[in-house]
Amino acid sequence: MTHASNLPFHQYCWVDKSVLSQGQARGQEECVWFGLTAVPHRAWGCTLLLKCGGLYRNVPLHALSHDPVGFDQHWTLGEAQRWDCFGYQHSPIRYDYLRELDCEVWVPKRGCWFAGHYVFTAEPYEDSYSLEPSQTKSFHFLALVNGRYACAPGNHIVWKEASFVEGAGDKSWLRVQTETWHAEEPKIDRMVTEATG
Repeated sequence: MTHASNLPFHQYCWVDKSVLSQGQARGQEECVWFGLTAVPHRAWGCTLLLKCGGLYRNVPLHALSHDPVGFDQHWTLGEAQRWDCFGYQHSPIRYDYLRELDCEVWVPKRGCWFAGHYVFTAEPYEDSYSLEPSQTKSFHFLALVNGRYACAPGNHIVWKEASFVEGAGDKSWLRVQTETWHAEEPKIDRMVTEATG
């Protein structure tokens, strides 16, 4: 079992030097973000190759910016990421249908929406949260117009897909999923045999 994975495709970005130097250095360093780590009850960790040749892992998402202008914005970990990791197991994927779609993401710490676009999704699995329908979440990683990254669950995102989504429709009827479904019904399956099925 590993808690590390490859991103679906690497990202050229910048990292806050103060996070990598325990506050000793200032400014930004160009980097390539190519990996992701997950440890239960911790923030997602980003694995980076720095322009200077250094390799870092477990860098928190709020330390990254996809545009240097992002460092002009104060951005905390609680703003960049809503929930900690559920477990070690996860699978990063870039959903083709969501690829580069624009969206708006709700950032509870700021109490407002931020515009951005889809980058990739991390799907946790084989942990207690992911197996419970009311708790399971996809972690969508987004590049925001403020130059920063965010990781948000689906219920904090409104997608903009011009050929399908029709404006700001009524979403008040949407509820958290709380059920699981099973095609096999135990009482019937015991009665059905190879001869009768």
